[in-house]
Amino acid sequence: MTTGSEPRIRPERPGPEGDISLFEMLAPLVRGWRLIAGTAIACAVVAAIVLLLQRPVYTAETSFTPETPSGSAVSGSIAGLAGLAGQLGLGASLSASVSPDFFARLLHSRELLRSVLITEFPDPRDTGTKRPLLDLIGVPAEAPEARLQEGARRLTVQTEAKVDKPTGMVTLEVEMHSAALAAAVANRMIELLNHFNLERRQSQSHEQRRFTGDRLKSAEQELRDAERAQLRFLQTNRQYQGSPMLEFQAEQLERAIRVKQEVFLTLTKAHEEARIAEVRDTPVLTVVDPAVAPAKRTRPRRALGVSLAFVLGTVLGISMVYLGVYRRRVRREAAPDYMAFQAAVEEARGRFARSR
Repeated sequence: MTTGSEPRIRPERPGPEGDISLFEMLAPLVRGWRLIAGTAIACAVVAAIVLLLQRPVYTAETSFTPETPSGSAVSGSIAGLAGLAGQLGLGASLSASVSPDFFARLLHSRELLRSVLITEFPDPRDTGTKRPLLDLIGVPAEAPEARLQEGARRLTVQTEAKVDKPTGMVTLEVEMHSAALAAAVANRMIELLNHFNLERRQSQSHEQRRFTGDRLKSAEQELRDAERAQLRFLQTNRQYQGSPMLEFQAEQLERAIRVKQEVFLTLTKAHEEARIAEVRDTPVLTVVDPAVAPAKRTRPRRALGVSLAFVLGTVLGISMVYLGVYRRRVRREAAPDYMAFQAAVEEARGRFARSR
């Protein structure tokens, strides 16, 4: 018989062996909340200090579209001239079409990067003065060639060219520690790219003019020879109708003249077009959006960085709490084995210290 003062003992509920209740999992977190909060706050503070010490980075963006050949008579004649060159066994590719990927790759070419690096830009830290980009991005003063190579490597990392396949538009992004400098470098790269392609097109036109000029002289001489051959035939055979052999020879001469006339006319037209294109100075790029100084920095994103550091610190604190619980449980439930493990660790540490 039990009295009212005696405590009532509740029997433990049988459960599956090895099961852990939710409260048993949460209890270590409640007991170690100071460690978790301290770790999270410490990580957030360290991240905030690191992000505050980092220099801001600004990204300037510009986009352009390359000139594409249309279906005009000019492009048709150039295509015909390319086919004619192939028939003549010259293997010359006179097509003027260039894909946007070519321009994107050209932005990272060695010559273009070197030209940008030696260009003088306004110094963001000293108003009114201009310095080469090599100095502004802090390339160490070494041998000139080594310095240019290092500057080109850095500028390649700080620039990115992307191509939109459906529209053929090329976007250039430049990262600098100064917003104005980033925009100036981006616009300068597009200016140099346009200048390079303009010279390249004029150079191609010069080669086309030289090729067509040489071939035009030969084609004119061949046409004149064919016409003289036909004239001699007509003077020798005034009445050739009715003779199968003479009629066949007359048709051969007439067909040769028609072919040589077609070649002569094609080369004449292409030669005039190449002469016009050689002195043409219209831009080969259409700038859609010129680069402007960005108002906001790209990185560091301090709020996001501190938030991520706080979350990672919380996870680290929780891991440390559960690691402490696990170590205490190992010591309690497997004391002999744990002590043997500790002894082995101490022995290995002593051997390592003596070997040094």
